[in-house]
Amino acid sequence: MNKKPTKFNVIFLFITLAVWCFLNARLVQAQKPLPEDSGFSGYIELLAAYISSNSQFNTDNKNERTDSLDRSGKRVDNVKLLPLGLIAYTFAELRTQLFLGVLPETVVQGQFQVEAGVRHDLLDGTSLRASVMPITPFERETWEDPFVVGQNRKETDITSYGFKLSAENIRGSRIGLEYRWIQKKIDDEKSGQFLLSQPGSPLAPEDLDDLERDSKSHRFSAEYSFELMPRMNLKPILRYTREDAKGNANSAHAFTTQLSFSYFGDKWQAFVNGIVKREWYDDTHPVFDKTRRDFNLGMFAIIAYKDPFGLEGFRIDWFNGIFRSNSNIDFYESTNYLTALGIAYTF
Repeated sequence: MNKKPTKFNVIFLFITLAVWCFLNARLVQAQKPLPEDSGFSGYIELLAAYISSNSQFNTDNKNERTDSLDRSGKRVDNVKLLPLGLIAYTFAELRTQLFLGVLPETVVQGQFQVEAGVRHDLLDGTSLRASVMPITPFERETWEDPFVVGQNRKETDITSYGFKLSAENIRGSRIGLEYRWIQKKIDDEKSGQFLLSQPGSPLAPEDLDDLERDSKSHRFSAEYSFELMPRMNLKPILRYTREDAKGNANSAHAFTTQLSFSYFGDKWQAFVNGIVKREWYDDTHPVFDKTRRDFNLGMFAIIAYKDPFGLEGFRIDWFNGIFRSNSNIDFYESTNYLTALGIAYTF
């Protein structure tokens, strides 16, 4: 039987990991240092991406109607142009930087989150960051009521925002710790209303409260980067997430284990990530009469080629990803693919 992690166990895990990392840390630099001179820096990138998804929550027109709640959504393939970028201004004498955009170190881990914040490097090598996250680029719409059967579902917007606090290269080591808080609101929440309106519905009016998706999430991360050999690093990452939703059926604990490999050559760079995530939900789902349990697997990789055709400052990136969500409720299962080719310019 799967047991829910307690708050004590979570706190103990992260304290133990932090102490172990501190005692075993090598005094080497794990993060790119701030520019030596004051001024602007950053990058811009345009991606041509092919995305394939069979999630029930994909709001593409091809997936707006489902005839069964006992399976994944329809397979939807799209080609999109996706812009990425970051602009930063460094105050070299103050060892401080202001930034706005998508941080490269999060992109290589498969996370595309717009941030606006400040970074400050301490004399002991610790790099502190504080940022707000006003935009989640790839999760902006969902269904008002995902459980509509035999009719077209209607879209509604997701409004989300949050903040992030992190400490990297703690005391000149390769240790990193992070806390992230995000609030998410469904603009027009109608989950379960269609089923409730049907003759002989298994739902009661009070069940709709358990289906509400508005939430506040807390995510704690700890990482340590090992130097395998010159130019090659391996970084294990542990994450604990607590999702506090208005509806108990959508509240959950989650543990994520990620292993990130990076190679930095003179012309070629490579980043490969393996991700395993387990989720335990708090209460019985009223629609499916069981408590949801998810097991997610993912692989994400980038191959980069610097200065193509002698163009200094430019870079060609090739992104590839596959993400599989397994659940004891078939409705929540999905397999998503991504491949993208991009050209970036760093200044």
